[in-house]
Amino acid sequence: MPILTRRAALGAGALLGASASRLTAARAQGAAPSRVRGTIVTREGNLLTVATRGGGRAVVTLAEPLTVVALRRVALPEITNGSSLGVVAEPGPDDELRAVAITVLPPGQRIREVQEAWDLAPNTSMNNGAVEAIMESRDDRVVTLSIFGRSVRVRITPQTALVMPIPASPADLAPGTVVFINATRGEDGRLSASRVTVGKDGVLPPI
Repeated sequence: MPILTRRAALGAGALLGASASRLTAARAQGAAPSRVRGTIVTREGNLLTVATRGGGRAVVTLAEPLTVVALRRVALPEITNGSSLGVVAEPGPDDELRAVAITVLPPGQRIREVQEAWDLAPNTSMNNGAVEAIMESRDDRVVTLSIFGRSVRVRITPQTALVMPIPASPADLAPGTVVFINATRGEDGRLSASRVTVGKDGVLPPI
């Protein structure tokens, strides 16, 4: 089966035809995603003010129940057949993707399959799926993900950030903490989120 081509990875809207409808189904209630990356300035009650990496400020309403997670670094051998991965990638040669950052779910957890444009850097995409094959080489490792019944080849290099989510606490949402928030923007323009990823113990959100 064909995998994600360079053209598909570069095209912010061309996301596997019918599969794209499934990607956006969860967002079809009028709320648009808004990814907030930056450093906490203040937390007042359920309002979190973040100085974003773009130089602005974002105020996010923390919804209940609130989940706060940190990250730990992952060793390459921890990625095995069946592992669920969230891969931020750039287009690579020969219809292959080059992983910039990979979030590895804890063993036994499954990830919602996704393949869509991402805004970490120009031309990046998010690719969520389970590992169905692994090919070793001297310097790199190539994993094949199963996404919507397609095989997607992803090259992991020594520069790829590998992390796994671990539990954290709302108490970790302190000024000066680096955060990544996949928020939703309501019709009134306000941002809200029920999950926050925090930088802790020197491991910062790479996505």
